[in-house]
Amino acid sequence: MQQSISYIGALRVLATGLVILIHASTGYLNHFDAASFDWHYANVLNSFSRFSVPLFVMISGALLLNKREDITLFYKKRMSRILGPFVFWVVIYLIYHFYRNTNFEVLPLQRVMEISIDKLLHGPSAHLWFLYMIVGIYIAVPFLRILVAYATKREMLLLLLFWLLSLIIMEKTYYAYVPKIDLTFFYGYAGYMILGHYLAKEKVNIPTSLLVLLIIAIGMMNTCWTFYLSQSSHSFSPAFYNYLGLNNAILAAVVFLLFKKLVTQPLPFAIEQVDRLSFGIYLIHIIVLNYVHPLIPFSTALKIPLATVITILASGALIFLLRKIPYAKYVSG
Repeated sequence: MQQSISYIGALRVLATGLVILIHASTGYLNHFDAASFDWHYANVLNSFSRFSVPLFVMISGALLLNKREDITLFYKKRMSRILGPFVFWVVIYLIYHFYRNTNFEVLPLQRVMEISIDKLLHGPSAHLWFLYMIVGIYIAVPFLRILVAYATKREMLLLLLFWLLSLIIMEKTYYAYVPKIDLTFFYGYAGYMILGHYLAKEKVNIPTSLLVLLIIAIGMMNTCWTFYLSQSSHSFSPAFYNYLGLNNAILAAVVFLLFKKLVTQPLPFAIEQVDRLSFGIYLIHIIVLNYVHPLIPFSTALKIPLATVITILASGALIFLLRKIPYAKYVSG
């Protein structure tokens, strides 16, 4: 059991760090420049990091789909954990959005209300899309549990195969090259839940060296194709950054297996603390990063990793302190 807790915790810390790394580097990609070191550096970092969000969903699948409990009890327990942080951080980021971007002297009240409604419905900050997605995933969990409980290993593999096919057929990038078969039933983030459950449950014996080579190969492929597509279109083309791309699904699975194989001991205290605070770190980090990033006076090569590390530490400290406030632990994440 300790082994399972350790590698899952390590994966969660890795995914948290990589999401912040993505947000610390993405700004350098918006204006494509084939001669720019900053663009190429940010492209490499993003190309090797885009499996991070899939990892979060796979972790949820590994932890949640092997349980059986009453559907009402599950919704009551799980939704009570997610809805507090959901409402709290959506409101915080709505206020933060207006604070950073709005001149109330020239913006009519009606327009403020329209923006507020739109942001509440769809997320006042780009990274909060994850909350809206995960609510939908949690709604599906009781039904996914029934599916994985009664499916044979062969049926699980077929389901995952059809899901992987859907990532190609349903992706607009490949529209000109694939038949228009409707695989909507298989498509989406729920596939990552099933993949995480399967890889956590089953023994998959792949040599460590091959797993590492696959990570390097897929990361380099993402890097090269992103550059090629951006150069061809004379503008940044993020097709190979897609969280629902086959390339990043395979990359997430390979990283999951590597950590499952290598992380067999209890995590160091510092990593364990980051793991415990990871959800809150994810939720608050955009605000922290927006203040930290401009203050680092170094070149991009140092600025991005430093901004990432400092943001993790500062965000963790803020969430730790926030949880000390009475009842704040229910909304901090």
